[in-house]
This record gives sequence, structure tokens and C-alpha cells, in this order.
Amino acid sequence: MFTSLYFYLMVVVVIFAVGDLIGHFTGGRLSGMMMVMLLFLVAFLAGWIPGDIIDQAGLTQLASAATGMVLFNMGTTINIKQMIREWRVVAMAALCMLVSCAAMLCIIPIVGREAVLCGMPVINGAAMATSLMTSAAMERGMTTAAALCAVIYSVQKFVGAPIASAMGLRYAKKLMVEFRKDPAKHMAELKARQTGLSSDKVPFYEKHKEIFTANVLIAIVCVASWVGRVLGGITPINYSIWCLLLGSVSGLGGYIPPKPLQRSSSYGLMMIAVFGSIIPSLAQVNLSDLATMAFQTVMLFIAAVIGIFVIGYILPGWKLVGDRDLAVGIGVEQFLGFPTNVVICREVGQAVGKTDDEKAYIEDTLSIPYVLGGITVVTILSVALAGIVIEIL
Repeated sequence: MFTSLYFYLMVVVVIFAVGDLIGHFTGGRLSGMMMVMLLFLVAFLAGWIPGDIIDQAGLTQLASAATGMVLFNMGTTINIKQMIREWRVVAMAALCMLVSCAAMLCIIPIVGREAVLCGMPVINGAAMATSLMTSAAMERGMTTAAALCAVIYSVQKFVGAPIASAMGLRYAKKLMVEFRKDPAKHMAELKARQTGLSSDKVPFYEKHKEIFTANVLIAIVCVASWVGRVLGGITPINYSIWCLLLGSVSGLGGYIPPKPLQRSSSYGLMMIAVFGSIIPSLAQVNLSDLATMAFQTVMLFIAAVIGIFVIGYILPGWKLVGDRDLAVGIGVEQFLGFPTNVVICREVGQAVGKTDDEKAYIEDTLSIPYVLGGITVVTILSVALAGIVIEIL
């Protein structure tokens, strides 16, 4: 009764649900995913659950299949036209990531080569980069580095959110100085900027939405994931990059709906499976490893933040976006991503704006660089970096 696949699957899903509930009832002050990782870690250390619970829950094989599917799903959300139009934001985000990685490489003598190489894509990314690096590290016997990936992913929002919020507040106050001189002009400019990101052309999936049933959508994602795996096997480019690229091309042409997994109501299960590739690394952690991982995590984040401030605030890299505070805010989006950055933009607007128009202007103006900066690094570049690092581990 208490050792069956169904029981262990129930335990895994319940732990994820508890994490979500904690995140909800604390208003996001405690990261739901951080709580999930902490619950699993405590349960492993205490011996309450077996170290191979993910395998016994039947999620190991699904986790392997789900990774490519979720990457393709992510690719469909990439708006290439928007990235071209807002190329300065994209360049700023990429530059901050590049310099932060260079800063982390400089501390290899302090924290070790494995920790830096495995940690870089995770610090710059989110669930998918974490899953890719954790799986690769486990396959190569780097159990501590694999667990470090899970730790970094759990705490990265606590590093990025305060900085993004502080920089956003400083930038918003400067926006208001100019906005209050001629509100109508600035609202018109913002509207033109937003209008330029939209298209009047009806995409293929909208014209034929009746054919995109749940089964059809899942089939498309599975085929694309398989193609990505095949291409990854016959080329030097990791399959993760191919899956993401296939998704972005499909999204650009409007051939399939964005976020097909969400539309087919299968995204939740796929994400639990993806995290299933991260959880086993926590079972390899001993109490003696915790202090080492804590030190490595702190040092990696310190190096990354210093790199971002150097290029975004001290050196003239900030001129790409015209403001030092905005440049740093875009840079730390690599720790955040959606929806945290959207929440921060809303909070900044509420804090600085005095009227509804001012609040809306701040939120909408800040959302474009913050969200696009997150997409550039978290969704695209971190996965590409993970694919490269995996090949050289």
C-alpha cells in the first residue's frame, strides 16, 4: 500500500502542491519552488522518503521526454519581431549575462570548476536550464554540483527581486519627472511603442483553431521534441537549443498556438516531470555538503551581481538603454523571469505613480524592458549556454 507507484506519485505531487500553497499564502514572499526543494531535501536527509522516489513514482522516463517538450513550448512564446524592434534591450540583457558569466569564471579557484560551470546556466536561467544542468551533472557523477543547481534555482529570485525593485523605483522617479511635463505626449509615445509590437494579420492557428484539439497539440509538441532530439544527435548542437529554435520558428509563422502545452491542459504535469529530473540530486546531499553549497551559492551570486553592476552601471554599457538604473534592472532579470518581473513592474507603478495614468505609464514602460530582458536570458540564452556547457563538462 505504501510502496506502490501510485503512493509515491501521490507523495511527489502533494509536496509540489504544498509548495504552491505556501507561495500563495505568503504572497510570494516565500518562493513556492524553494519550499518544494526544501521539503524534499529535509525528507531525504531525515529518511522519510526513499532517494529514488522520482523513479518509483514513474516520473523518470516522463522527465526525460518532458524536457524537450517544455523547451519547444517555451520557444513558441518568443516574439522575434519584438526582439528585433527592442534590440537595445536584448543587447543589454545579453551583455549583462556575458559579463556576469565572466565574473563567475574568475572565481573558479575559490569555488571549483564544476560548481561554476554547472551553476552559470542556472543563475542565468530557470527551470529548464536547471533541469538540463542537473541531469548532465548527475550523468557525469557530479552529485554535489547537481544539487548545487537545485539550491541556486531555489534562491535566485531572492537575490534578483530586491535589486530589480530598487532599480525600477529609481528609474520610475526619473520617468515621472519627464512624464509630468507633458503626459499626453508620453502616453502617445508609449501607445505607439506597444502598437508596433502587435500585428493585424490573423495567424494560421487563429483561422483554424478548431483543429488544434488537446491531442493534436500534444502530438505536435511530441513530434517537435523528437525532431529536436534527432537533430541534437546528428549535429554538435545540443537538442535543447534545437527544441527551443523549432518552437520559436513555429511561433513566428503563427502555424501553431503559443503555449500549446497550456492550451492542452498538460503543462502542469510536464513541469512536475521536468522538476523530477532535478529532485534526485537532492537525495545525494549530506549534512556536510550544506555548508559547502551555501558558500558556493553566495560566491556565485556575488560574482554575478558584481559583473552586472560593472557593465550596467560603471562601464558605459548602460548607454544601450540610456539609463544606468534601467540597465542594472534589465541585467538582474536573469535571476527572475516571468511572472516575477511583471509583479515588480506593477508594484513599482503603484509605489511611484500618483494617478491612474502615471501608474499605468510606469508599469507599461518598465514591463517592456524587464519582461523582454527576462525572455532574452532566461528563456533563450540560458538554455543555449546550458547546451554549450554540457558539451564541455
